[in-house]
Amino acid sequence: MISFHNILSIAKYERKTLLRSWFFRIFGILSLVVLFGMNFGMIIQGGGGEGWAIRSIPGAIPYFNLLILNVAQAIIAVFLASDFLKRDKKLDTTEVIYMRSMTNGEYVVGKTWGNLQVFLVLNVLVVIMALIFNLLAKGTGISWGSYGIYLIAISVPTLIFIMGLSFLLMSVIRNQAITFVLILGYIGITLFLLQAKFYYIFDYMAFNIPMLNSEIVGFGNLETILIHRGIYLSLGLGFIFMTIFLLKRLPQSEATTWISLVLSIIFISGGGYLAFNHINNFKITEKFRADVVELNNKYVGEKTPSTIAQNISVQHNPETIEATSEITLRNE
Repeated sequence: MISFHNILSIAKYERKTLLRSWFFRIFGILSLVVLFGMNFGMIIQGGGGEGWAIRSIPGAIPYFNLLILNVAQAIIAVFLASDFLKRDKKLDTTEVIYMRSMTNGEYVVGKTWGNLQVFLVLNVLVVIMALIFNLLAKGTGISWGSYGIYLIAISVPTLIFIMGLSFLLMSVIRNQAITFVLILGYIGITLFLLQAKFYYIFDYMAFNIPMLNSEIVGFGNLETILIHRGIYLSLGLGFIFMTIFLLKRLPQSEATTWISLVLSIIFISGGGYLAFNHINNFKITEKFRADVVELNNKYVGEKTPSTIAQNISVQHNPETIEATSEITLRNE
């Protein structure tokens, strides 16, 4: 039986260890300072075209802040997440931790939750700072829902995926330097080379896929966003459960170990299924466009009625718009 007390205790000490890390402190302070300067320049001072683009759509303010932070924290999370096995050994605390009566599942989940808490606190601070600038900006609306939506849709899947990938590679390779090289190489390829190619399928940081929330029409591609973020959330959870199965420690519970393997297969398969649907939906759209072009080319030579005149009358109601159009055509 999983003990939530053990999980929370491990998370507590992992959280304390990370908060004492000067590496994380410098990263956190630097992130807040840089984003403060960018917000001040674009939202308060204007910042030219980019500033107007951010202020004109209220949902763009939290989107911009979390997008920039997400790229940075995805890289920093690699160093902190993959450090949990090496740090225990370097401080000679492996035996102290491993001798406790806890399952591998409790140990890995506790470590994951401790890491996630620290980064989520930083994300919340960035969201609060963005909201303050949003309130100070004159003539700019506030999209309250966007602050929570972007926090969940952008940051959480990215953090869980990169932590799960780091944990898994550390468990398999058991060499932090090689793990760094592999993951940072993967990040560099996806961020600078692949970018939006292959229907955004490699964009685990959500840096390229359109996710701007409009107060008028909402998300134009909500289904695509949910599937895309679901891919990396599922893969991240699958990697975490696979780490539990591969962890070189007396498992304390054979049932938990094999359940972790089953859950890992389910989540990784689920991520693969979502990836297939993601690509297939784009393929269907491409086929539809090709069919439309083919149909247009088929009848492009046919004579069609010509528009002589068109009058449109529009009436704006509180929640709707009514329009009437009168068209005069000539039969060619």
